[in-house]
Amino acid sequence: MAELLFIATTIFVAYVVFVVMGDKKPKPSAAKPEAAITPAPEPTASQAEPTPPPPAPAAKPATPRPSTRKTAAKPAAPAQAAAPTATADSVKNPKTGEVAKISGNYAFAKRWIKDALVEEGLLDKVYKNNELDEAATTKIQAALQQLAAMDKYR
Repeated sequence: MAELLFIATTIFVAYVVFVVMGDKKPKPSAAKPEAAITPAPEPTASQAEPTPPPPAPAAKPATPRPSTRKTAAKPAAPAQAAAPTATADSVKNPKTGEVAKISGNYAFAKRWIKDALVEEGLLDKVYKNNELDEAATTKIQAALQQLAAMDKYR
């Protein structure tokens, strides 16, 4: 008998918790469809007159706000610096303008970099990953450095 009372109490508590937790969830508003059905009230005489918009405030010159962060002040960069530029360890694709970092590992280099090495005559072919040995890696690293030094890829 005690076991049945325990089971019934447990089920009742679970039901109460379910109902209480279920009520806290936001229910879809049923008032929205009803609001769409109700006709809009007709404007009265005072509402029928259009009210003029408030006058626009005078334009203020843009002033930079002081930063609250504790960082060092950086000088304004010139307009040309906004475009991606190649650093010492990156090259720029002259066809698309994409700037890519020269990877230390040839297997992770972009495809256009590998093709550019062949087009410029720095390598005789595009090497596959299974063809990379000590001699080929040395040759590739020298070719990558020559490619990075070319004005066309800066």
